[in-house]
Amino acid sequence: MIKKTKNIIAWLQSKATILKIVSNPKNGTIKIYNKKGKIIIKKTNLTKEQVKTVEESLLRYATKKLSETNNRQNEKFDPMIS
Repeated sequence: MIKKTKNIIAWLQSKATILKIVSNPKNGTIKIYNKKGKIIIKKTNLTKEQVKTVEESLLRYATKKLSETNNRQNEKFDPMIS
């Protein structure tokens, strides 16, 4: 069984802007990419708790999670569901 260490989150903003957030609690990093794939924000040296707090805040207020570390990997992404 392969354990995932990264979470990928799509952040849907106004004017059809989509940002991709890649977080890695194990490495303590969060990277935010624009739609062209360029890193626009990069945070490093975070604790697992800090990464988890940021992920929870984003999920609660602005995002749809595409992949998770639990067993819900077979869910299909539907951008129309928030």
